Amino acid sequence: MTQRIRIKDIAQKAGVSPGTVDRVLHERGNVSAKARAKVKEALQSLDYSPNVLASILAYNKNWKIAALLPRDDHDQFWSQPKEGILNALKAVKDYGIIVDFFQFYENDLKDFHHQCNLILEGQYEAVIITPIFTEQSLSFLECLELNNTPFVQINTLLNTEFEHQICYIGQDSYHSGKLGAKLLAFGVEDGQKVMITHLEELVYNSQHLIDKEQGFKDFFSALPSKSIEVVTSHFANPYHQSGLRQFFKAQLEEHPEIKGIFVTTSRGFRVVKALDEIKRQDLKVVGFDLIDENVQLLIDEKIDFLINQNPYKQGYLAIINIFNFLIRKISPVSHQFLPLDVVMKENATYYSDRKIEEIPIVL
Repeated sequence: MTQRIRIKDIAQKAGVSPGTVDRVLHERGNVSAKARAKVKEALQSLDYSPNVLASILAYNKNWKIAALLPRDDHDQFWSQPKEGILNALKAVKDYGIIVDFFQFYENDLKDFHHQCNLILEGQYEAVIITPIFTEQSLSFLECLELNNTPFVQINTLLNTEFEHQICYIGQDSYHSGKLGAKLLAFGVEDGQKVMITHLEELVYNSQHLIDKEQGFKDFFSALPSKSIEVVTSHFANPYHQSGLRQFFKAQLEEHPEIKGIFVTTSRGFRVVKALDEIKRQDLKVVGFDLIDENVQLLIDEKIDFLINQNPYKQGYLAIINIFNFLIRKISPVSHQFLPLDVVMKENATYYSDRKIEEIPIVL
């Protein structure tokens, strides 16, 4: 068993007082540069590793984190990163980490802005954000920068340099668009068409949708063996089912050569319902995310492929990375792109039944 290194051992090695060592270890200032250097040299030579749990418990400190997520009232997808955050909190429950959730209505910029202001007023140690509104999210992140508040982006990457960004966790949206195109390309013949559809109001203020669309188009433009035209469509209100039905009816009448549809959000099941209502079950459908409705349609062979971007793991890893950054003083990898799993009828049960692996905390 490794011998425990005491503060007085470090002080003796460094030739300073135990009080000086304590101030260096807990970053409380009032230490000269020369003394600090001596202490750090002693720590390195002794291979000192602090007992994080003992330190946190001794100072009885709480670490307040704000999580800014869309509400999950209408979209089951957003319950998954929240569940990941809550389960990660169980793993770090002894370290004083507290999370407050700030949830906004999708497509409601006013509500998003209101929740951002509440976070800025709350003096949080770190923030988790899903920056689905590009312009407004950038403004919020700039405020966090001014306040020296570290943050983690999940789900959507705003690829801008921020000094206080801890990391990004989630999909590579551009390559997920290319993957969707490749899956849709199977069985589509030369001269036929495919559709990419956004069921979202503020499409071009959503970076992840822009990136998916670009990846999708780039795949087909570079396809050497076939000439396949891409039709881009956008329907603002996915909850207006009769309007969605009429929208797809008009699109398919205008473009009868369309053989497949790529849905860029978790709302593939709404597209399938609209296609059923106009009796167009002949089209191939590729979509995103393992929400219950999508998985059932996958099993029923009405959706051909789903791309899983693991929102649960995004939330879970956000907490673990903040824990490592704030408490263990470990800087994480800046871009943590999660694997894009291709799920089909044959392996859907494996994804829905498996226990999600938790990531152990090692001190």
